[in-house]
Amino acid sequence: MKTLINDKHTHYVCGAWLVLMMLTAASWWLRVDREFAGLGRDLAMIGILVLTFAKIYVVGNAFMELREAAPWLTRMFTTWCVALCAVLSGMYLAI
Repeated sequence: MKTLINDKHTHYVCGAWLVLMMLTAASWWLRVDREFAGLGRDLAMIGILVLTFAKIYVVGNAFMELREAAPWLTRMFTTWCVALCAVLSGMYLAI
């Protein structure tokens, strides 16, 4: 049991899980209290999209282990996350 607690990978995964929970709570808060936050509907939706892609990035790095993959694959995944978030945000604002 002691080796499980001291395992670096276990700490990383637990930290990633905590980050995912915080991002989920932030997206819930943004949806429920967007007037309190002073955001309009469109800005709140863009914020939720950004938080969603942040969660996708965390899942890719922590649970799909892209942090240990080839550097080009990690860069490609990061670029995909940023580009798709930007495209979906632009499409949302255009409609």
